[in-house]
Amino acid sequence: MKFKIVALPLMVCATSAAAESYQSITNAQYTNNEFSTSDRSVDIDEFDLDTTYYFAPRETLGPLKEFDYINKITKISAGYSYLDFPDDDANAVGVGGEYFATNGFVVGGGIVNIDETNLYNASVGYLFSPNFLLSVERTQWEDNDADYLFNARYNHQLSDSGYIGFDFSTDDDLESRTLSSKLFKDLGGETWITASASFTSHDDFDDYWKLGTEYYFSRETSVFADYDRGENFGVGVSHFFNRNISGKLAYNTGSDTAGIVSYNAGSGVDTDTFLLGLTVQL
Repeated sequence: MKFKIVALPLMVCATSAAAESYQSITNAQYTNNEFSTSDRSVDIDEFDLDTTYYFAPRETLGPLKEFDYINKITKISAGYSYLDFPDDDANAVGVGGEYFATNGFVVGGGIVNIDETNLYNASVGYLFSPNFLLSVERTQWEDNDADYLFNARYNHQLSDSGYIGFDFSTDDDLESRTLSSKLFKDLGGETWITASASFTSHDDFDDYWKLGTEYYFSRETSVFADYDRGENFGVGVSHFFNRNISGKLAYNTGSDTAGIVSYNAGSGVDTDTFLLGLTVQL
C-alpha cells in the first residue's frame, strides 16, 4: 500500500507530460496591417483560413503546438485568404498535398487561384533518413515560365524531444540562397524554449535576416518575439484553452528604413500589424 501511495504522484506526472497526437490542424486568422509614410497611410485587412489533414496521428514534442522538425506523414491541405484594400480587394484559394512513399520518395503538388490567375506547384524529394530530406520544387504562374527551387532539410536530435534543424534552399540560377535554423530545447519542469534564425542572400537585392524565440511556460501557454533586418519587432502570446482549441494574439511594429517592406511607397515605411488567431487541433 505504501508503494502505491508513493508511486501515484509519479504516475500523474508521467500522464500529464505524455505526448498528445493530432490528425488535423485548422487555423483562422485576422490581421490588420497599417503602412504609413510622411504623407499617407494605408490600412489592409486580411482574413485567412487554412486546414491540414494528416493520414496518421502526428505526435507533439511536449508543447501542444510543437511537432517534429521534418514531417514524414502524408497530408492534404486547403486554404482561403481575403485581403481588403482601401480601393480594392483580393481573394486566394488553394489546395495541395504531399505523399510519403514507404521507399523514401516524397511527391507533392498544389494549385492556388489568386483573382482568377493560377499558381501551380509540384515537388519531388527523397527521405534519405528520418533526419535528412532533399527535394526539388517547381512553381509556375499561369502563362509564365517555371521556376525551380532546390531544398535540403536536416534534423539533429539533441534528446528525445530536443533538436536543432537546418534548411537550405536555392533557385536554379543560384541567384537566391536562404539558410534557416530552429532550436527546440526542453528546459525541464514542463517548460521549453525555441530559437530560430534565417538569412537570405540575393544577387540583385540586399541581404535579409530574421531572428525569433518562443518560451513555453507550460504545454499550453507561450510568449514569442522576433526581429528582422527591416527593424520590425514583433511580440505575441499563444494559449490552449483545452487540448483542442488555442488562441493567438500578436503585434508587430517597425520603421522599414532598409526598404524591405513597401506598399508603393519606397523605403522609410512605418508598419503596425495586429494579429488575432484561432486554432483547432483534432
